[in-house]
Formats: sequence, C-alpha cells, structure tokens
Amino acid sequence: MNDSLDDRIARLHEEAPLVDVHVHPSLKAYLFRRNLWRHYWSGKTFDPFSSRSDFTVLEKGGVGVIWSALYLPERGLFEDCFALNAAAFLLVPVYRKLTSGSLFQRLLEMMDAMEREVRRRPERVELARSAADVVRIREAGKLAVVHTIEGAHVLEGDPDNLDVLARRGVAMLTLCHFYPNGVAAHVDAIPKDMFVRDLCHFRLGAFGSPPLTDFGRAVLAKMMTLPMIVDVTHCTPEAREAIYAEIDAERPIMASHVGVTRYNPDPYNLSDEEIREIARTGGVVGVILMNYWLDAARPRHGLPSVWKTIEHIHDVTGSWDHIALGSDFDGFTDPPDDVRDASQLGRFTAMLLERGVAEGDVKRILGGNAQRVLQAGWR
Repeated sequence: MNDSLDDRIARLHEEAPLVDVHVHPSLKAYLFRRNLWRHYWSGKTFDPFSSRSDFTVLEKGGVGVIWSALYLPERGLFEDCFALNAAAFLLVPVYRKLTSGSLFQRLLEMMDAMEREVRRRPERVELARSAADVVRIREAGKLAVVHTIEGAHVLEGDPDNLDVLARRGVAMLTLCHFYPNGVAAHVDAIPKDMFVRDLCHFRLGAFGSPPLTDFGRAVLAKMMTLPMIVDVTHCTPEAREAIYAEIDAERPIMASHVGVTRYNPDPYNLSDEEIREIARTGGVVGVILMNYWLDAARPRHGLPSVWKTIEHIHDVTGSWDHIALGSDFDGFTDPPDDVRDASQLGRFTAMLLERGVAEGDVKRILGGNAQRVLQAGWR
C-alpha cells in the first residue's frame, strides 16, 4: 500500500487535526539521545530501538498534535531482571541516571530532552502550554507537542511536585504503570507472551494494594486544583472505580491507550460500564494500536480489531464523541503489522471512511474529541 496521504485524508488530518493522545518520542530522545528529526527504522515487531513516532514519520502521517508521554522506567524493572539490567548498562547512555538519584529530577531531564528536540525546528513544531496554544500552533501550520506523564512514581510521594509539572505545561498524568507507586493499584501490563518475561522475574500486579490510597486521594485532590487531566490507564478495575468516585463531575477523565473487555477481557481494558462512566464526564477513550490488548485472538493485522473497538465504544455510548487515537508508539510496544508507525496513520483514517463514518464524525475521532478534553481539563 502506498502510504502517501491522498487529498481527502490529508485534508481531514489537517482539519481535525489528527491527534495522538499517547505516544512516546521522548523515551527515545532521552534514553538513546536520539535526534527526533531523523528516522532510524520502524521495525515489524517489538523492537525497543525502533523509531515509530519521530517528527519525520509524524509529519509524513499528517499528525497535527501529539500528547507526548514522558515515562521514566521504574527501577524495579532493572532490579527484577538481570538481562534487562545488563542490556541497559551496555546500550543506554543514561543508564546510571535511570538507576540512581531523584526520579523527579530525571523526569525533568527527560522533559528537557524532548523540548530540545522541539527547538531544533521551531518553524515546524512547537510546545503547547494550554489548549489555546494548541489551536494557535495548528493555525500556524506547525505540529503541536503537549507534555503528559505516565506513572505517578515520579512524584516520589510528594503531591506538591504536581505544581512544578503544571508550571512546565503538563496536561495529563497517567496515575499507574508497571509497579506499585503508593497512589493506586495497577494491573500486570507486560504482555504474557513477550519474550522478556521468560528472561525475568518481574514482581508485577497489585499484590493486595488498596485500590486507592490516602496519598492517591491527595494526588487527585491536588490535580483538581490544577489544569491537569487524570488518566486511569494501567489502574486496576477496582482502582478505576475508586478514582471515578473521587473526580469532580465536571472534569473529563481519560483512558489514553486501552482496549475493551468485549474483545479482550483483561483487567487492563475497559468494561462497558466504565466506558459509560468516562463518557459521562465528557472524557475520551484512546484506542491503543497494539493487538495484544485489542483482541484476545491476537491477529497480526490490527485495523479490523481497531475498528471493532471503536464501533463498540460508539455502540455503548451512542456517540462518536468519546473516541480518540492513543497509539502508544515508541512505548516499547508491538504495533499491528498494518500500522507499524505514525507515517501509516492514513490507513486508520481510510478505515473509518471505508466503514461509513461521516466526515464530521471522523474528524471528532481524529482530533476533535481530544481537543474538547484539553479545553475542559487543561485551562
């Protein structure tokens, strides 16, 4: 398939604009000191050194806005896996920083690394610090980058660190990730069939942790005073239920990169009741581009599973207003063979059109819904 965007798809990506609400170019910029204006390789399967969301492929795919997820790997990953620790020691230039010192300071360094890459081409990309900034940057014809954070472990037990992040322009916090963080219970989110599990003895899962701790409630209360959106991805179903009960009804909730239990009944994914709860807040479900979570059958090609997931969210909510794209590209994931990097996102849009989704609704899915959440939750 020729992945150059045809006129109709290019126009829709421009008008929407096309938004990815969970993508990880910052990981490669920080861990491997990558130049994000150079495309290395995309790979066809799980490849931690691939380059699926650098600015070159983002521009080729007509992406207009990225919610750039800053994720600092938990130190438990290295403690629990000698092979991973050895590989990181040999291959990751910032290994010593990953395994020592302040997590929060390392996060700020990762943010600095991402901002340096943005400043390389100020005429083509710009960091947004508000929802209004996103609109302004897009009107100037540039790619807008929005900082988000994955994993509250980086707070190091201090909710006041959220103030620093808000001043730096962070729009969203994904509360949980792979390991306990004192905030909320997390699911086991490393795929069972990933080869690294045969090499390691990861201590994954909630292990009796309370769904939401007192510190977690303090974090949520603090976030409600800040222009920062709550993302429940990676939390257990019980933790997500507790979080829904804590959030101000007028603040949208995100699940930024998930599937649905209808097609893969894993605790990582959302039940119909949860989809309705997120919709009730005006929030959005970001559909992940990873077959492991989308479909229990785990087909090689993912677009049919992406469509089934989108269609299900529509059927549950009765609307196209609560769906977005949350690819998780460059998050050490295994994308579908038919959408292996951001340059191929025209295939995603073509699928929506081929399935009969009206142009106005396609634009909601591509970016309108994500922008609405920014305007409501990042003011």
